[in-house]
Amino acid sequence: MKKALATFGLAACLAGPAYATGGLTCRTAGARPIEVAVGFGHVPGSPLIARRLLDNGRNVPVQDAQWWLDRREVRLLLTSPQATAEELRLIARRTGSVYDGSLWRKGRRRWVRCREG
Repeated sequence: MKKALATFGLAACLAGPAYATGGLTCRTAGARPIEVAVGFGHVPGSPLIARRLLDNGRNVPVQDAQWWLDRREVRLLLTSPQATAEELRLIARRTGSVYDGSLWRKGRRRWVRCREG
């Protein structure tokens, strides 16, 4: 019994912290890059807790309208702060450790890669 308790105590000390939040950063390639970064909780129905959209290095104010993330894909819709215009739509599927897909902004479709972190 003492050996089991000692082993449990050692395992508890070696265990890493439980992370309750995560993030995702997505970037386009080429000239005039677009970058979107979001932060979220790791519980079902969790809201986005942070969002940022950079268009060619310029910050674009946005709010989240809808988003979805699972092991297979990520979907994101960002709107203007008053929700009067769609600023960005993103759909990407998991390919190994990254998500590759498409991003639409101002009527243009671009390739995008997203990484968790």
